[in-house]
Amino acid sequence: MFRKILVPIDNSEESRTILRWAVGLAKATKSDLTLLSVVDTEDIQIVAAGPHGEVLPTAPAGAITQISEQVEAGLEAEAVELRRTGIEINVKVVAGSPAESIVAQANAIGVDLIAMSTRRESALARGILGSVTDRVLHSTSVPLLILQPEDLTDESLGSGFVRHIVVPLDGSTVSESAVAPASELASATGAELVFTEVVKIPAYGMEMGSLGYGAAHYAEELDTKVQEQDAARYLQGFVENAESAGLKARAQVRVGNPSVQIVDEASAEGSIVVMATHGAGGIKRWVVGSVTDKAVRSAHRPVLVIPPEAA
Repeated sequence: MFRKILVPIDNSEESRTILRWAVGLAKATKSDLTLLSVVDTEDIQIVAAGPHGEVLPTAPAGAITQISEQVEAGLEAEAVELRRTGIEINVKVVAGSPAESIVAQANAIGVDLIAMSTRRESALARGILGSVTDRVLHSTSVPLLILQPEDLTDESLGSGFVRHIVVPLDGSTVSESAVAPASELASATGAELVFTEVVKIPAYGMEMGSLGYGAAHYAEELDTKVQEQDAARYLQGFVENAESAGLKARAQVRVGNPSVQIVDEASAEGSIVVMATHGAGGIKRWVVGSVTDKAVRSAHRPVLVIPPEAA
């Protein structure tokens, strides 16, 4: 599945941390890498008077071309080093809005994976990812690998950099669309597939507090054994299919909050989450499935998001 990988790079060290992980993935899957830098035209605009006295933002003559050439020279220098690993490396520099340009180039090049790093810090408090990564996540139909830079260690980049592939399933065809790419990744890396379903503890009532906020009551003592048994049977089918293809696989049924349980399942070193999400493409923002969104923002491991269009 992964034959062409796009890695957006800016002038930050954070953006380059994903590159080390992408190189390992490219080696395992025999993929080509394209390093993409976007010269943000808004950063180099100045305010000038228009022909009728209006105020217009404009870029100094030749500035975009000059900056683009400098950026491309820097990327080419990085590419020279990376090519020594035997990976095919391409370099691309464009001017425009970063998120829109990344999505457009992914489509133009025909990549089947975008690999990006993002920042947790204050963005998490706002409930969103780093702004560019967030917009790409909400706009592309191409699978997107997201990694928090501070969660990458040199030890995770060895020959066994992927050892466990957690695949959350819920019985829907959307969630199951993650199985094929996860299986291909397992085949390339030798990692174990962990098919996971979370049995949610149901809410059975709502009580209104004095301030007008509802407090759901959860049936924590409710016996969930029947649901767990059904989930185990459901997951076993995927385990058997994977094993018949020569892959290592196991089923894992958990009980509780889905996003919390998924993140916990992927807490082991060398884990990656591969999960599908609901939504529609287009640069106009749409809401990523809440479980996927929370897993991406909370996991301390790479998360590969499979949009519905990629199924």
